[in-house]
Amino acid sequence: MAESAARYSAFLRDPGDATRTEALSIPGWQPADWATLFAYAEPVEVLRGKVLIEKDARERALYFVASGLLEVTSILGGMAMAAIAKVRPGSVVGELAFLDGQPRSAKVWAIADSELYRLQFAAYETFADEHARSACDLLLALGRVVSMRLRNTLAQRSRA
Repeated sequence: MAESAARYSAFLRDPGDATRTEALSIPGWQPADWATLFAYAEPVEVLRGKVLIEKDARERALYFVASGLLEVTSILGGMAMAAIAKVRPGSVVGELAFLDGQPRSAKVWAIADSELYRLQFAAYETFADEHARSACDLLLALGRVVSMRLRNTLAQRSRA
């Protein structure tokens, strides 16, 4: 059990921790819950400088960041790349395309060697069929992440 806790420690910290503003927090989940979810996912390593997600790609997968650091970028004014956010362990990327099935809205690349879990949408559907309550918990947690990211974006724009 200690090995499981260490493996999923990025997702087990106190949900009230102020450093986890955009973290994926699922109240009550224990290492066994994360192990069950990640049994449906595949581990992915992304080396520093490598791209994880290309803008406009049609992949419908959700990525859980276990370690490392990612940067989300977008093209502004047709030419310049701008950093939108840094994504730390305990959070996710790819949530919009995962939820709505539309093309990727931004580019994501590793600014440090990173370990992730990729959950394909079809694998999520199987997980949901077999673990309905946990699947609902996950979707609500993703909703909180999307909401927090939108609120942060709106707050940044109002300060500008």
